[in-house]
Amino acid sequence: MARLLAALLLTTAAALLVVGQRNDAAAPSEAEEFWRTVLPNSPLPDAILMLLHPETNSVKNANDADAQGRSRKNPFSYIGPPIRFTYGRDGSHKHLSPGPPSSDDDDDTIGAAFFHEEALQVGENLTLYFPPAIAKPLGLLPRHVADSIPFSVSSLPDALALLGIAADSAHAANMQQALEMCESPTVFCATSLEALVEAAMASLGTRDLRPVTSTLPHSGMPLQQYSIRAVRRVDGSSFVACHDQDYPYTIFVCHSTGPSRAYMVDVVGGDMAIVAVAAVCHTDTSQWDPEHIAFKLLGTKPGGAPACHILPHGHMVWANNAARSSA
Repeated sequence: MARLLAALLLTTAAALLVVGQRNDAAAPSEAEEFWRTVLPNSPLPDAILMLLHPETNSVKNANDADAQGRSRKNPFSYIGPPIRFTYGRDGSHKHLSPGPPSSDDDDDTIGAAFFHEEALQVGENLTLYFPPAIAKPLGLLPRHVADSIPFSVSSLPDALALLGIAADSAHAANMQQALEMCESPTVFCATSLEALVEAAMASLGTRDLRPVTSTLPHSGMPLQQYSIRAVRRVDGSSFVACHDQDYPYTIFVCHSTGPSRAYMVDVVGGDMAIVAVAAVCHTDTSQWDPEHIAFKLLGTKPGGAPACHILPHGHMVWANNAARSSA
């Protein structure tokens, strides 16, 4: 892995030097300039800025054993990357089995992942957990650097050779799993900010869109009850959701939410800090895997009541601005 990081850091640094010998250290990157050009009315989310400037991150490193351990043990608890949702080639919503919780704390964290839509009312309480942001050393690569790295199941051996990753390693297995998911017709994967925006535009059929994200402290917030102070509906009935995926460098796996309702929810915890959280309620779960953890937690079944979840730091929902109410 050290060889991988060194190779990509050198490649990225060289590419940035070629792109522009800028004297102003605060000058925006090409990706930021792209964003400002195509989405002039949408501020760049803080989580994306972190990925574009990983050298400025002060959050915990991705190798933190506790954070990674939680992610591996409970892949559906939405407690941080990697997100482990998968989508079948027939369009059905599936998942990997999370396995039994290893402690009561893990069980509680899984239970905080999903909730009923009726709970989104001012004065109601939700038990939630917001993990610390996980810093990735390489961040989000410049487009021309990312595009130069093979990105398909068939070219995985070439990518492994280029990145210096052993074919029989856990990293290689994770990459193959991610690439297989990315080749499903029900999702698309983006390896750069430009590709992320362009794919969301193509999926929603408009250039007039905006990202909806949670505004959370990088240090995270503990598992506890949060009181709802305000609920704002995001206009629209179908969105594109993008999740940071487990890979040697930052990629996003994106998918249509299908029939859904999205909300921005202001919640306050025991420390009285108010944060704005993005939530998605899937209103048609008829094609989901019957064994999906959400059904067990909510006591529902495919095609039943909506299944809702929050978006952790770094994940986003793309909404069509044209669907906004004039109010």
